[in-house]
Amino acid sequence: MKTIAIICLTAALLGAESSAFAAEVEQSSRSAGKLKQDQSIDLPAVLKQRELVVKPMPTAPENYAESAAAQRLAGIANRHDQLFEIYDADVQLTGDYDGDGFHHALNVYFDVDVNYADAEVYAKLYLSREGGPWSQYFTTDLFHIYGDDVADAYEVETELVDGYAPGYYAVLVEIYSLDHAYMVTSEVIDYYYLGREVTLEDLYWDEANVGAYGEVSVSTHHAGSMSTLLLFFLIIQVVIAARGALALTPCKKSDDNNKKRLP
Repeated sequence: MKTIAIICLTAALLGAESSAFAAEVEQSSRSAGKLKQDQSIDLPAVLKQRELVVKPMPTAPENYAESAAAQRLAGIANRHDQLFEIYDADVQLTGDYDGDGFHHALNVYFDVDVNYADAEVYAKLYLSREGGPWSQYFTTDLFHIYGDDVADAYEVETELVDGYAPGYYAVLVEIYSLDHAYMVTSEVIDYYYLGREVTLEDLYWDEANVGAYGEVSVSTHHAGSMSTLLLFFLIIQVVIAARGALALTPCKKSDDNNKKRLP
């Protein structure tokens, strides 16, 4: 009977582990992008109209030579006189319903420069959680860049809906040009680039904790001060208890004096 119980328990644990894994195999999000100077597009409004993009969990950035874009570009002359760089990039975090410091929405901004003439390019965006595999979550439309013009900067707004556990993330931006049969430049936007953490979680995690916190704003920055306060009260309780114990203990000096007075 004991053996059967152990087998059943093991099977239950394996089943739970498989279910947890299955819950993580798919990621869903929605993204919208535009040239930053284009005021005719309201990204939040477009984002709400977008269908969810559901795909398998993290894979490394795909091999560009095997992509559909590469097949379309087969036979195009590969220019060697142009050099590209992501001159500037930034990540702004939005959407933190439970106030825990982890956000379910992000806006990625990047300005691509080319050293000569102009170019028609597009970008692929990836996310990685705490050093894990890169997972592509968006591909932009084609857009033109002109030398080092800041007016051709691009931005992508994204809402993470499911499959993104709370954690510290990094964003990878890869740039591809229609005149080149390979990636022309890339940039990893993370703590080392920004000087601050990219703290993300999906909408499911963000909404799940709202009921627990109610309307109280919970911030990880206050955790240290809260611990200090609890420690302070604990020390007070120990001191009070110690004083009570000392008050109940007979004084040794008084006992010695009583002994001396005995005949």
